[in-house]
Amino acid sequence: MGIYSLAILITGVFIIGSIYFSIKIKTLRTHLLFISALMFFIFSFFFMHHQIEGTCEILIGDNVSEVLAIIRSWGVAAPLISILLMVLQAIVAPLPAYLITAANGIIFGVFWGVIISLIGALSGALVAFFMARWFYNQYASHLIQKTETKEYIEKISSQHGFKVILVARLIPLISFDLISFAAGASTIKISHFVVATLIGMLPATIVYTVLANKMGGMEKLSNEFVIYSTIVALVLVIFWVFKHKMSKK
Repeated sequence: MGIYSLAILITGVFIIGSIYFSIKIKTLRTHLLFISALMFFIFSFFFMHHQIEGTCEILIGDNVSEVLAIIRSWGVAAPLISILLMVLQAIVAPLPAYLITAANGIIFGVFWGVIISLIGALSGALVAFFMARWFYNQYASHLIQKTETKEYIEKISSQHGFKVILVARLIPLISFDLISFAAGASTIKISHFVVATLIGMLPATIVYTVLANKMGGMEKLSNEFVIYSTIVALVLVIFWVFKHKMSKK
């Protein structure tokens, strides 16, 4: 069993166990559902862990062609598989998401490629967000004392969380998964997180999708993705900061 498969196994068991132990009043039905869900997940995992490990190795290998082959092999279920791959890369960080975005642009075209990539990326971000928020509320928040620093951070995240997430999402050099986990451990509203995430991811997603669609999935596409998307994102950030400062005058 590889490191990625092990991470998925631990995450799955942790989520199922966390849901079970968060239920205060447990009945016989609750116990049976917990055992059934846990057994189903474990059996499914051991049937598929080789495929999961292979997929993760392909994603981290920066090969667009192999990602294309995986998604295309599922036929009509390809959009759903693409979304699930996005969720997988969000949980098993630091797998790159731009390869999946590139594949979506080639397979589904620019419009649907952008839509599917946004749905997948948002789904992955929300999974990471809720995992971090649940863990923080259940465990970490009780261990961290109420200090002025903590109160200041909570104030910033609640009042300016939208802006922080938006700017962070616009910069491709910052890990999207790290942003999602950090946001989950803050007091930012879920609605603010979702809107800021969608707006912040849109420019880079469009650039990735258009480039992939035009260039046909060359293996060196990822390097050009980073260059072009970084330029576009930095220009947008500079423009946003300049406009924000001008509006205050």
